[in-house]
Amino acid sequence: MKDLSREPGAQGLVAQYLEGRLSRREFVGRGLALGLSMSSIGALLAACTTATTTQGTSPKRGGTLREGYDLDFSRLDPINTNWYDPAFYAVYEAIVTNDPQGNYVAQLAEKWTVSQDAKTVTFKIRSGLKFHSGATLDAVAIKAVYDGINDPKNGSPLASLWGPVESVQATDSTTLVINLKHSYYDLFNVVKTGYWDIVNMEYRAKLGDKYGQQGVDGSGPFQLAEWVPGSHTSVKRWDGYPGTVTPFIQNKGKPYLDGIKWITILEAPQRAIQIQNGEIDTLRGPAFQDVARLQADKNLTVTKLKEWSGWFFSLNFNRGDLGFNDLNVRQAIAHAIDRPSIVKALLFDHGEPLYGPITSADKSYTKDVEQFNQFDVNKAKSMLSDAGWKAGSDGILAKNGVRFAFEMILQSESFNAQLGSALQAQLKAVGIDLKVTSLDRGTFFNKAFANPDSVMFFYLWPVPIDVVTLFVNSANTNGKGPNFGNAVVPEVDAAIKAWQSAASEDQLNAAGKQFQLAVAGKLPFIPVINRDAFWVHRNNVHGWQPDQWNLYPYYNDVWVG
Repeated sequence: MKDLSREPGAQGLVAQYLEGRLSRREFVGRGLALGLSMSSIGALLAACTTATTTQGTSPKRGGTLREGYDLDFSRLDPINTNWYDPAFYAVYEAIVTNDPQGNYVAQLAEKWTVSQDAKTVTFKIRSGLKFHSGATLDAVAIKAVYDGINDPKNGSPLASLWGPVESVQATDSTTLVINLKHSYYDLFNVVKTGYWDIVNMEYRAKLGDKYGQQGVDGSGPFQLAEWVPGSHTSVKRWDGYPGTVTPFIQNKGKPYLDGIKWITILEAPQRAIQIQNGEIDTLRGPAFQDVARLQADKNLTVTKLKEWSGWFFSLNFNRGDLGFNDLNVRQAIAHAIDRPSIVKALLFDHGEPLYGPITSADKSYTKDVEQFNQFDVNKAKSMLSDAGWKAGSDGILAKNGVRFAFEMILQSESFNAQLGSALQAQLKAVGIDLKVTSLDRGTFFNKAFANPDSVMFFYLWPVPIDVVTLFVNSANTNGKGPNFGNAVVPEVDAAIKAWQSAASEDQLNAAGKQFQLAVAGKLPFIPVINRDAFWVHRNNVHGWQPDQWNLYPYYNDVWVG
């Protein structure tokens, strides 16, 4: 019989219980939901009691946490970065965040109110806050950040999410008022993210392009020590940290750790080796073939979460000679992709096919998208033939003297390379010659905004519809934003408008379904697969607990003993 107590979900429960994040009743309820028997739950609780007794509960101060990361590092600038990495959760804070159950809770703001017409949101900002530099962090400083995001000169890649905002006011040092053009239920989902983290705008202006690389001025419990793309990012404890009021963070004062070092490990098999050898203490994203081995290692705890994000394949609508602006051609390519076989072969069944724009992790996910984009080679070939594409002597399709050959760029990482090769082989089976080019992160994003033939991308965002709208919004074409395929689809634009004007959760969910169906049917990009999210820590690491609602763990409570 399968030992469910060794399943990653159960291990995650144990870690949360040991760190005091779950009550005994919550532990039992969640254990039953995972399929554990009462006898298994009782045994786990007994083991937790023993562990608490033998290890002690007093946190140990000092030391540096070494965390393996499966990507390269972007500059630590919320206003203008391609990606936000785990260090954002150490050096910055936002006005609100999510607790492990998904509720909005205080961070820089201690409370807030929404007007009856849902067009005004007022935040009460904590008093006495400072940036690392000693500069005052108040409502005026937060307004400067939000205005900076909205200023095209600053190049925020997510500024379009601020479109429903009419104005931001700091009526006094502790009162921030956001006035909306119309109801915008999604506002809290936006301001909680790393792209809306609060930075000292004066210090950012002083450093210019060097900001986020040579210096950072946030308000988080750690300060930037070193940023070395391709290698590591490190931070050190900020001894001037005034503390936090965020309810689920137990250590309200200065962090226990002296510092944290995130190490980029782009060769996936190396990640498991390094954490088992003790070269790193925590890890995001082990190779999928190594998950079972890590789960069996008694020195490790593996946490499995549903992944918000997925891989998509963006085709440049400007390549009319290849028919990328023709829905039938895009649908043919979508039908040529055998998603279930990719999940089995590359993810070792630790994931699922992706037929629409978002994953099943999101509560607004609709299974109705699964009627689209199913694998069917014969249908793909027939649709391409109907569009005028005929096989040449080498088996590659051609039309009007143009071979069906193009380049796809992706970020350098071993799994990305495997996925690119799989797509290359599957498209060749229908007569399409795909060239796959792997690029370092900086080069990738520069080229992605310069109208390449196609882009393979894995987005990362805790509210996926928000970020996916950026990749398919017609306003973000031709270098104006991250619509890498220059897709213009009226049905998709209409769904985005409905999403960004929803006044209630029900309206937001209805707009979310409208959006998913529009993307799955009209294919401004082609969805491919979704993975499960795995996090690993050595058992001498305490207080490090990834959760479903935040992209990365918070580090206030973490200690190594």
